[in-house]
Amino acid sequence: MKIELQNRRIVEIESFKIDKTYAGLIIGKPNEVINEKIIDLISHSSLWGNRKVFMKKMDMYESNNILKPVIYSAWLTSSGIPDKSKNKDVSSIVLLWFGNDSITKSISEIIKDGVSDFDWDKHAENFNF
Repeated sequence: MKIELQNRRIVEIESFKIDKTYAGLIIGKPNEVINEKIIDLISHSSLWGNRKVFMKKMDMYESNNILKPVIYSAWLTSSGIPDKSKNKDVSSIVLLWFGNDSITKSISEIIKDGVSDFDWDKHAENFNF
């Protein structure tokens, strides 16, 4: 699936994943320490190999000390970013963001809402095949 970002760049969705934020929390309730562990764990994910990961940190919390209930992860690729490095075949990033359950939205709408405002040229990484 391809989508167009606000800056007109076309990106390919290589893979997409949805996880419950507190799925592994068996006892206790969310707090600052638990939230930091969750954020650290997902921000260093190697789910799709050794790729640069960027977490959108705006609007992460549902309320005081409670992260939004869903973690969205998208592995994205696009054409290379000019002048960023000598490696210019392709650019790529794994983008993470927290959100609400979106049972009324399609997967396509969820992804578009999550990635359309992303600053690709600033954060993505070039590589050669």
